[in-house]
Amino acid sequence: MSALVNLAPDVRTYVAQLRVDPNFERALAAPDSDSRKMLAVSAMQSAEATTAETLVPKLTELQQQGLVQDFELVPLTGAVIINTPEANSAAAWDAIRGVSELGRIVRNREVTLDAELGAVVPAGGNGTVEPEYNVAKVNAPGAWEQGVRGAGITVGVIDTGIDPAHPALVDNYRGTQADGSFDHSYSFFDPINRRTEAYDDHGHGTHVAGTVAGGAADRIIGMAPDAQVIAAKAFDARGGGNTATILRALSWMLAPTDAQGKNPDPTKAPDIVNNSWGNSNGAFLGYLDTFRAFHAAGIVPVVSAGNSGRGDRPQTIGAPASYKESIAVAATDRDDVRAPFSSVGPSRVRGEDGQFIFKPDIAAPGVAVISSMPGGSYRAMSGTSMAGPGAAGVAALLMSRYPNMTPEQVREALLTGAVDLGEPGPDHFYGHGRIDAVAALEAADAMFRTPDEPTRPDPDAGSDT
Repeated sequence: MSALVNLAPDVRTYVAQLRVDPNFERALAAPDSDSRKMLAVSAMQSAEATTAETLVPKLTELQQQGLVQDFELVPLTGAVIINTPEANSAAAWDAIRGVSELGRIVRNREVTLDAELGAVVPAGGNGTVEPEYNVAKVNAPGAWEQGVRGAGITVGVIDTGIDPAHPALVDNYRGTQADGSFDHSYSFFDPINRRTEAYDDHGHGTHVAGTVAGGAADRIIGMAPDAQVIAAKAFDARGGGNTATILRALSWMLAPTDAQGKNPDPTKAPDIVNNSWGNSNGAFLGYLDTFRAFHAAGIVPVVSAGNSGRGDRPQTIGAPASYKESIAVAATDRDDVRAPFSSVGPSRVRGEDGQFIFKPDIAAPGVAVISSMPGGSYRAMSGTSMAGPGAAGVAALLMSRYPNMTPEQVREALLTGAVDLGEPGPDHFYGHGRIDAVAALEAADAMFRTPDEPTRPDPDAGSDT
């Protein structure tokens, strides 16, 4: 059971959902990625501002009465973090529950990363510098042979941070400058320790980023070796975060800021956000408003399914993997067998038809995956945390070929191209099967092929270069 977390001494910290209903129609109809991102953010800002007009005076009045210590509206998340005095907790709880602009109110809870560490791997390569097994298993090299390597696509990683100087990541971190120096504005955010330079004091985030896009002369670890990565640090050196820190990271991904936390710019938002974390309570909806905004912005949210699957108990998919907007990723091993820890569907969230949402969506290698670690080393790790970035990297390959693919189209291509595993047909252990990059590209080609164009158009056709 997750622990309760307070953000200041002698307080109780609550996370409350705002009653907001953003209109995303213009964003969903936008013709290109930048426009879709800007319009989605504008819609969220407008909806939140309308609610804040009456909410802020009410919370300020409770603050003056000593029932609220302080509060923070977390932009673009539809949430407010409220600290109340521990000494007057009962009265404070009654007071904030009476605020009509607030929906569901929950205590701030810890979210802990639980990937299994394997052996440290030498930096000297695997002898033949062949792709690591997980990269080969999903057929990523087959996409590279077609010239599709993730160029032009940015993947955001919400995790423990990133070591931008790692040889496998230095060329892929968006903040790396031409002279080898770093500019972390719009590429790194740290709501934990408020540091302005990218770092990773745990390792999980650097490992995840490496699986998305890492590559070096000595090891081939990333699915999309020409993609860029940015990072928000929502988890500390112990691998612990909480609802509040995660919400701040989600907010930043929709509109990254400069190193001083100012001048948010939605056009610098990533195309894909990898979330190798989750609340074990799959019914938790505290992140849902942001995931709806991701969807409206054309940002693909990839989420690890969770590591609560031992015993094959159903409905162990965590949140936000349980949301329909997420691409939830289960974990398999090098033999295409589901990892026993990989969480099982369906979701505990019901869809518009009243049925539990089908989850997981897809599977990817997540057992003994070798990737980068801070300081230039490599390590094997296991968990759906390692499967998620594999799918995020393949999504980057798809969007590299077709930059304006919608999240729905990315999902459809991944699922259509998946290799069926387990019982015939989709199931709640493997989803639609293990991802295959080449088959997913073929599915994407079919989507964008015109009736009089039987083969995929040459991506360089019409180019002046």
